[in-house]
Amino acid sequence: MAPSLSEKCRELAVSAMKDGISQAALEVLKEHGYEGLTMDRVAEVAGIAKGSLYHYFRNKQELVTYLFEQTIEPAIQAGEEIFQQVVPAVTKLEAMVRMWFDYFSQHRALFDFLFRDPTVRELCFTSQRTKNGLAIDRFSAILQQGISEGVFRPLDVTYAAEMIIGSLQFVIERQLETGKSHPIEDSVRRLMDIVLHGIGHTSGNSPRSFESLGSRPSCEEAKSKNPEDKSGENLANA
Repeated sequence: MAPSLSEKCRELAVSAMKDGISQAALEVLKEHGYEGLTMDRVAEVAGIAKGSLYHYFRNKQELVTYLFEQTIEPAIQAGEEIFQQVVPAVTKLEAMVRMWFDYFSQHRALFDFLFRDPTVRELCFTSQRTKNGLAIDRFSAILQQGISEGVFRPLDVTYAAEMIIGSLQFVIERQLETGKSHPIEDSVRRLMDIVLHGIGHTSGNSPRSFESLGSRPSCEEAKSKNPEDKSGENLANA
């Protein structure tokens, strides 16, 4: 049975209250840091009784997690819109990558603040990991579409999706750590180039397989072939 009008109004009221409280928590965080984030201070800034605050959040960890989730929710919705578009897989994949870099760029100051405090950073990462499942599903589906279109070679789409998402997250986190930034289109081009073309040399128009690249012998293998040869030791130092 569909929710009644009164239930919908109640849900909207709760959502509005939680949004207002989370913004109050952000103000307290900016002024006092995570250690200084107390429910008393949040209640005071939000203009509500402390007892009322606990109706919406059990503790400050829940508050910070909610704040982070609200921060990335628009990006998740934007990703869903891209995923639903009827366009080639490469176009869709590039749009997803660009959207994440662009969203990070637009909200860099907030991300920089949230990731500055180690405790807040860990809470954000924990929340982020719970949402990675949807992102992996979406990227996997795009890669599978590309395989069907003949533009991607057959591969483990889930593993490849995890690698792409991991690369995206690391590049963003690295920019936060170093304080550096790169033009969005430059970041998109670099990541897409590696995703589409890899890092190995190509022979003609076909990329060389991992097996065809061969592998260097280990120190033990080199020594077993020629005990007098010291090249195995040189391999370890190469």
